[in-house]
Amino acid sequence: MPFNPSDAAIADLEQVADLLDHLEQVEAQLEQVRQGLTQSHRLTTLGTLTAVVAHEYNNILTPIISYAQLAQANPEDIELQHKAVARALDAAQRAADISASVLGFASANANESAAHLPTVVDQSLKCLARAPDKDGITLEIDTPDLTLAISPVALQQVLVNLILNARKAMRRRGGVLSIRAQPQGDAVRITVSDTGPGIPPAIRSRLFEPFVTSPTDAEASEDSAAAKPGTGLGLCICRDLLTAARGHITVDSPPGRGAAFQITLPLA
Repeated sequence: MPFNPSDAAIADLEQVADLLDHLEQVEAQLEQVRQGLTQSHRLTTLGTLTAVVAHEYNNILTPIISYAQLAQANPEDIELQHKAVARALDAAQRAADISASVLGFASANANESAAHLPTVVDQSLKCLARAPDKDGITLEIDTPDLTLAISPVALQQVLVNLILNARKAMRRRGGVLSIRAQPQGDAVRITVSDTGPGIPPAIRSRLFEPFVTSPTDAEASEDSAAAKPGTGLGLCICRDLLTAARGHITVDSPPGRGAAFQITLPLA
C-alpha cells in the first residue's frame, strides 16, 4: 500500500527543511564574521607595525641626511665621499627591506597553501623594523629548511603577533626572544619563547578565548600604538588560523619565568 503522508507530516518536513536552510545561512554568516575579524585584526596589527616603522624610519633617515650633508660639504675628499655614499646606501637598503616586508604583510596572498618556514620567520622579524637589541632583547633563531602546510600570510600573522607580544613583555627589562623549530614525524613544532614576566595565572587558562588581555598590553612604550590595550582577539585568531591548517597552539608559562608558545603544524 503506498505511503500517503498527512498534511501535518508534510508541514513538519517543510519546517525541518526551512530550519536546515536557515542554519546553513547562519553558518555562512558566522564564517563571514570570522573572516572579517581575522582581516580586521590583521589591519590592527598593521597599524601597530606602522607606528614602530615610522619611529624607526626617523632613525634611518637621520644618518642618511647626515652622510649626504657631509659628502656635500667635502667634495674634494674622495675617500669620504665613497664612505658617505656606502653608509647612506646601507641605510636606504634597510628602509627598503622594511617597506617590502610590511607591504608583504598587508597584501600577501592568503590562497597560498605552503609556507617556507625560514622565509616567513625572516619576513616576520623584518616587519618589526626596530632591531630587538635596541630594546635589550637578544634574538635566538633556529629554524630548519622546511615547508609547512599553511598559507604564508596566516603563519606570518601568527608569528608577528607572538613576536610583538614577547617584545612588549620584555621591552622594559630586556631578555631573550627565541624562535626554534623541530620536525616531529610528519609535523613541525615551532616554539616562540621569551624571558619576560610570564602570563598571570588568572588568565593563563583563558588566554586563547576572545577579549582576554594581558596587563602588559597597557604598558607605556616609545610608540603610542603599542601603548594602547589590545583587543584581546590576537591569540584567539592565531588559534583559529592554525586550527584551519590542521595545527594547534599551546602555551607554557611558569610564574615569573617567561612564556613559551608551541605551534604544531603539518609538513607540506
